Amino acid sequence: MPPFHANSPLSCLLGALTLLMLSQPLVADPRIAADPEALYWQAAMARLEIPVIRSVGGRMRHFTEHCSATAITPGPAMLLLSAWHCFEDYAATQGAIELFTQHSTDTALPLRLIVSGGSMSEDWAILTPLTGNANVINAWIPLATQPAQRGTRVIAAGFAPLADDAAPERTAETPPTRGLLYDSDCVVLMGNTRPAKSDCIAKKGASGGAILRRTPSGSVRVLGVISAGDGESVSYFHPTDTLISRIRSLR
Repeated sequence: MPPFHANSPLSCLLGALTLLMLSQPLVADPRIAADPEALYWQAAMARLEIPVIRSVGGRMRHFTEHCSATAITPGPAMLLLSAWHCFEDYAATQGAIELFTQHSTDTALPLRLIVSGGSMSEDWAILTPLTGNANVINAWIPLATQPAQRGTRVIAAGFAPLADDAAPERTAETPPTRGLLYDSDCVVLMGNTRPAKSDCIAKKGASGGAILRRTPSGSVRVLGVISAGDGESVSYFHPTDTLISRIRSLR
């Protein structure tokens, strides 16, 4: 399964599935722009900017990787969950990983990468704030403790270019505005695989975002980490029930 950056060697293997290879959807896009005042869980979602270095034409070049993350524990030393492939080319010497929320679009919270899965089959990463000033995120979402099941209705949420701000003529000097978008009613197609598969729509920037399962009480749990997809009808995610013991060991 490819990550969402086009210059990774993995993109060549499974390019048709990568969320960086954007194409016009064949059906109406069901994703909804998030309302910061509407749903509590949206406040736990964040946008990441990651300094990376990649070889292009035989030369090393600097880029900014755009991904998503979810706060999964509370407090100043909170833990955030994202996708490993977002950090595959991470260059710590080039600057800190920066976190932004819907409410703090101009104020970055520096993050530290604690541990990651290290491959696309283990496409997860855990981060924490470099400083104790983590009050830009005032919500968190617990992990689901049960495995993903086929037929489970879920929500796919992550940051991506807003539909009206992603015109083809846009240049690198005028990057698109990114906002939290979510597919509010999609289904797990395969839950007993790694990665798991859904029919959720998620696009460039949604890597590291959350697949959420609703509970009977109306709250949500993080069922998976968005990993890859075709941007039209299929997305893949790493199930989070496999991370429960690891998260507990870090608290």
